[in-house]
Amino acid sequence: MNKISQVIKSGMCAGCGFCAASSKEMEIDNQGYFRPKSFIDDELSVRVCPGRRIAHNNNDGTYNLLWGPIVSCDVGYANSQEVRHLGSSGGVLTALMCYLIDTNKVDAVIQIGVSDDNPIRNRTNIFSSREDIISCAGSRYSPSSPLTVIRSLLDNGKRYAIIGKPCDIAAMRTLVNHTPKYREQFPYLLSFMCAGIPSEKGTKQILRAWNLTPEQLISFRYRGDGWPGLTKAITSAGEEFTMTYNESWGSILNRHLQSRCKLCADGIGEAADIVCGDAWHASSNGYPSFEEEAGRSLTIARTQTGRQLLDQALAAKAITLTHYDIKELKHIQPYQANRKQTTQVRRWAVMLLGGKAPTYKGYHLGALLLRSPIKLTVKAFCGTLIRKLRGRI
Repeated sequence: MNKISQVIKSGMCAGCGFCAASSKEMEIDNQGYFRPKSFIDDELSVRVCPGRRIAHNNNDGTYNLLWGPIVSCDVGYANSQEVRHLGSSGGVLTALMCYLIDTNKVDAVIQIGVSDDNPIRNRTNIFSSREDIISCAGSRYSPSSPLTVIRSLLDNGKRYAIIGKPCDIAAMRTLVNHTPKYREQFPYLLSFMCAGIPSEKGTKQILRAWNLTPEQLISFRYRGDGWPGLTKAITSAGEEFTMTYNESWGSILNRHLQSRCKLCADGIGEAADIVCGDAWHASSNGYPSFEEEAGRSLTIARTQTGRQLLDQALAAKAITLTHYDIKELKHIQPYQANRKQTTQVRRWAVMLLGGKAPTYKGYHLGALLLRSPIKLTVKAFCGTLIRKLRGRI
């Protein structure tokens, strides 16, 4: 049996799309995730597949056991008020992509946006104008396959920035490290902190709460248009329905994560040049506050290339940044901290019952496990065993 089909059969496919010949070869399966109808089963597909193996391959900065390679850590926002408002946090990633296009550092940007045919689905875009880039600002909590276009672009003489989920970017990091000429073609790899990809069934459950179907929609936004922004549906009849981020993500979408995401050690984009996330304000109970405010992006440069880009964008007044103490990050991103601390035991639990799990090179998961609270470790191990036995992984 070939190795790509093994990944798909094991439930560890991330849906990145690299092994597909084009976006037409990706379809939503009966579980609500993008999977390849057919795939290119060559050495390159096997090498970069994030369902098999992840390696951050970033050695420019000091490695923080919990937060990965760190060159710098800041909090900031886009200086464009439009971009800051439309972005899911402070709009820094969108501002950086606009800067790259405006200064001709790349010819185009590869990013996810809303499908023209279905407002709850995504498509992969290759954009070369800031207007198009800004139109995609805001999170899309539904399946995406940004790497479906990569094979068609190889060796075409153009330069691209790509923004994707951490697993997508880890695949790209493997590609450019394996073939140095592709590092010149894809000089900027940008990502965002990810808590996992919900099935399309999660979005449909939100719609059912409003007694709606996808066919009634002309617009659907998961986040953005404020921070954290509302989940918002607009129907062809002109009706508008909203739900808070805490309700949509916290109560519905996070219950529909694909199996690969439940064994992820890299929701924090360790393979990226720059990763951004929500720089939540801490509330009185010690957890992040989700009250609507002006957006703030946590911004981590993981390579010297990433830091140089931030410095250039700062000089061009595209963004504003202030230093953030990495030691405080666990207070505003507790989910990501717990997730990485428990990845190793969750992997062991699945493999104990005969399942497959991705391997992680350079993430020091064993050393991190030794420093993790025993209660957290035991709870994660037992919980994963139960989910595996119930067929939820």
